[in-house]
Amino acid sequence: MLVSVEELSKTSLYSEIIQRITRGDQEAAELQILAAESLVRSYMSRYDNDAIFGTDISEPTYTGAEVELIKKMVKIIASYYLVRLANPNVNIELFRADYEDALKWLKDLQSGLVNPNLPYKPDPSVDTVTGGVWYNSLPKQTNFF
Repeated sequence: MLVSVEELSKTSLYSEIIQRITRGDQEAAELQILAAESLVRSYMSRYDNDAIFGTDISEPTYTGAEVELIKKMVKIIASYYLVRLANPNVNIELFRADYEDALKWLKDLQSGLVNPNLPYKPDPSVDTVTGGVWYNSLPKQTNFF
């Protein structure tokens, strides 16, 4: 996971609020974070998600400052998902407004209106040995009328 429950409790929701919502079940909070991370990943299809988020067997390899922005989006969405489960003394409208703003930013990211300095997916048409691009075409045809 890109964001841990401890990190979420330090930046977005107080740990006692998370404890009340999940009734002390750490796994419930982790599931909401995973759902938020999956949503963010789905909007980032042109970027190298394995380098940004990591995989099941490897840690993230890209550690640029822009990752903090992606983490913030995951935290906003995960916080909204948690607050929707139960609402112990928080203003849910504030969380909903943040959630809608995060989704708008992700849609802008997906459409190319915003372009953070994140690594793109590797191009499969580039030969990794020579660095060249391979292409071909049909032979030139001559038409007679």
